[in-house]
Amino acid sequence: MLGASLIAMISINTVGCASGQAAEAQSSVKDTQKGSNQEGEMIELEFWYSWQDKVAENNQELTEKFNETVGKENNIRITAEYQGSYDELHTKLKSAFIANEQPAISVMEIASIKSFADAGMIEPLENYISDEKESNFLPGLMDNSYVDGKLYGVPYLRSTPIFYYNKTLFDQAGITSAPTNWEELASTSKQLESIGVKGFGFLNDIWHFEAYTQGNGGNIVNADETEAIFNQEPAVEAVEFLKEGIEKYNFKYYSGNNASDTRTTEIMNQKIGMWVDSTGSLNNTLDIAGQNGYEIGTAFIPCGKEYSVPTGGCNIVMTSKLTDEEKEAAALFINFMTEEEQVVYSHKKTGYLPTTISSTTHPEIEALYESTPQFKVAVDQLQYGHGRPMNKAYGEAYNVYINALDQIFTTDVKVQDTLDKAAMEATKLLQESK
Repeated sequence: MLGASLIAMISINTVGCASGQAAEAQSSVKDTQKGSNQEGEMIELEFWYSWQDKVAENNQELTEKFNETVGKENNIRITAEYQGSYDELHTKLKSAFIANEQPAISVMEIASIKSFADAGMIEPLENYISDEKESNFLPGLMDNSYVDGKLYGVPYLRSTPIFYYNKTLFDQAGITSAPTNWEELASTSKQLESIGVKGFGFLNDIWHFEAYTQGNGGNIVNADETEAIFNQEPAVEAVEFLKEGIEKYNFKYYSGNNASDTRTTEIMNQKIGMWVDSTGSLNNTLDIAGQNGYEIGTAFIPCGKEYSVPTGGCNIVMTSKLTDEEKEAAALFINFMTEEEQVVYSHKKTGYLPTTISSTTHPEIEALYESTPQFKVAVDQLQYGHGRPMNKAYGEAYNVYINALDQIFTTDVKVQDTLDKAAMEATKLLQESK
C-alpha cells in the first residue's frame, strides 16, 4: 500500500538484525507497512509535548532513547520540543497548521481529540497500530481515543485526579486514615484545625469538579453532550458541600491566576493537609515532601455517593500533513513511546498511569508498588474511570461553569440561581457546536 516504506515488520529471518527496541516498536505496526529506511536520507521530525519537571525529563529522555535505537537503525531523528500547557500547545498547533509548520507528532489532551480530528489536523492510526497492541491498552483509558469509530490517538501520559494527604500532619492531629466520603472529609478537615493548618484545599479546576460531581452521581453535561447539567441536584450538592466546607469545616478555596502555585507553596510549607491533584504530579509531590521532611499519602477521591473519576492526561497523535514516509517514521516513534518498556519507565518517572494491561503486572511495577504504594492508588481507582466530554465547545462551556463557581466561592450569590444561569449559557454553546 505504501511502497518503499520505513517500517519493517520483523520476520523470523530479520529479528536477529534489529535491536530489541526496534523489533518491539516495529512489530506493533500493522502488516500494511513493510520495508525500511536504513539506506535512505535522514528523516527529521518534531514531537511536541506539554509540561515541565519530571514530564519534560521523561519526554526528552525517551526521545533520545528512540534516536539511539529505532531511529538510528531507520535513519530517523526526532526532536522533542516543549510547548507549554495543553491549551498553549493546542493553540500553537492550530497556528502551525495555518503556517504549514506543524510537528509530525504531538501529545494532545484527551478531550480535544475530536476537535482536531474533525478539523482534519490529525491522522487516523488504524494502519499504524496493530490490533494486538490496541487491545493491550487499558480499557478505562480508551474512551477518548476514537472519533466516529476511528482510532486517532493512543494513551501516552494518562492520569486521573487522586486524593493526596500529608501523613505527617495526620499523625500530629491523631488522624489514622484517609477519608473515604464527604462526611469523613469534612470531619478530618475540621480535626486538622486543631494543629493550626487548613484541612482540604481545593482549586477551581474543571477536571476536579467533574470528579466531585460524578462522585455524587451527577455530571457536568448530559450523555450526548448537548446540555449542561451542572445545575442539577448532584452537581449543586457538590458545590454546596464545598462552600459549606469553607464556612464550617476548615476548607480553603484557592482562587485567582496564581491559585495553583499558591496552593503548591502551602503544600510544601505544610499549611494544608489534603488536596486533589493529578496522579501525574505524584513523583514531584513525593520529591518535594522528601526534601521538606514530611510524608505523603494517596487515596481514592472521597465521594458523596459512589466512586467515580474522569481520566485525563494526553494521548499521542500523528498530524495529517505528512508524506507517507514521514507518517511511517512517526508511527515508529508512536509505537516506541507506547511499548511496555517505555510505559513502565514513564510510570516510575512521573506517576502517570501505566497505560497497558501487560505493564500492570511487570516486575518493575510490582516492585514499585511494594516499595511506594502511593503509585498504586490511581491504577486501582481506574476501575471507576471514564472519558471526558469531547464536544468541541466543551472548553467554552466549562469556562462559563468555573466562572460561576468562582462567584459562588468568593461572594454571597445564591448557588442554584447562579448555576441555573450558567447552565443556560453553557447549553447554548454546546448545542451551537453540534
